[in-house]
Amino acid sequence: MRRKMQTATRRTQKGITLVLISLVLLILLGVAAFGIDLNHQILNKTRLQNSVDAAALAAAVVADETSNVSEAETAAKTYLAGFSTSSGNSELTFTDENTSVRFSMDMSPESFVKAGDFNPPISGEYDIYVRVEVSNLELGRFLSAIFGIDKQVSASAVAGRSAGINYTCNISPIAMCADTSSPETSWGYVPQPGYNPSVDRIASTLYQLKPADNQSGGIGPGNFHLLDLGVSGKNAVRDAFAGATNNCITIGGTVDTETGKGTGPVAQGINTRFGKFNGPTEEGGAVKSDKYVEEPSPLLESDTYQSSNFYYADYVSAIESCSSGGTCNSNYYDADGSSGRRILRVPIINCDSTTSGKQTVQVLGLGCFFLLQEVKQKGNESEIYGQFLEDCVINNGSTGTDPSDKGLYKIQLYKDPLSEAS
Repeated sequence: MRRKMQTATRRTQKGITLVLISLVLLILLGVAAFGIDLNHQILNKTRLQNSVDAAALAAAVVADETSNVSEAETAAKTYLAGFSTSSGNSELTFTDENTSVRFSMDMSPESFVKAGDFNPPISGEYDIYVRVEVSNLELGRFLSAIFGIDKQVSASAVAGRSAGINYTCNISPIAMCADTSSPETSWGYVPQPGYNPSVDRIASTLYQLKPADNQSGGIGPGNFHLLDLGVSGKNAVRDAFAGATNNCITIGGTVDTETGKGTGPVAQGINTRFGKFNGPTEEGGAVKSDKYVEEPSPLLESDTYQSSNFYYADYVSAIESCSSGGTCNSNYYDADGSSGRRILRVPIINCDSTTSGKQTVQVLGLGCFFLLQEVKQKGNESEIYGQFLEDCVINNGSTGTDPSDKGLYKIQLYKDPLSEAS
């Protein structure tokens, strides 16, 4: 009797042990399922966020350059489609159902609308912010399928222009004198309220950035508006004009002038932006021709430069037409060029106390000037002519805090006002 009871107890214990082992295995399987699928989900969430960030930036650049939100939407979706086909991203499939591209002028949560519903003002300045969102993108399941757990990822990003730049390394080695009594009009360069260089053609916005006569520039005898940005010599001036160097400057700081005309180096550097590589600077990387190189006809001279028949507005119109397959003069268009190469980022300096020779001057602001024509490599005809644009994009720099600042800016990501996770 006793031996029978012991046998029964042992059998019961074996049964309990099997149950416990089964429960432990089931728990371990659940933990493994959770771990594998969670890591897989986090990896794809990161990939998705990176792709959405890049798509928003790409769309914001197009919107900033063209003001065309339909083209910006296409740019975002084209980037996402390309990302999906790249190695390791096959699970990230973007469709019209799970992808949204919206636009706003002020980033308030309720202001983001579809491209077809975006209605900017007819005149005056405005900003365009782009929001790209991918929602509930289904991922493949591993062990989590056993427990009926779905896997989805979502991501969103907002991009647009920054506040004004107060420190940047994208500067040309030339300066313009400020009207110190008019800081509210970009030191006297804004011709009228609501000035929009993409549309307006105003003669008073055309300037000699570099005069042929050192008595005409305002900085003082011996100066032709050239700057020494830390690497002295005319070869450094040439490379900086070509965009082959990284010269930095701070608003409120100081900079030294560079005396002399520098006729050859200046022309060789500037003219790379028109596809002319006649000096030692080689084409490649950031140093390339602009996409569109048409000039005024006849070419501008010191007494006729405010009679130009070609403005930045004509350049913008031509770029848009050529890139979209419209009417285009192929003699001036280079599809492999870089749009915006004809825009110089220029320090605006205080010339009130300048004297003669090399000197140190204060930087009051930063301005943008559109190059109207190539520079002649001839001493008494080596002027640089440009149109003041008020603001333009740069690749990098530190911003101020005022979003209404004018001058240089960059395209950057913002915290999404509609998502705490972005």
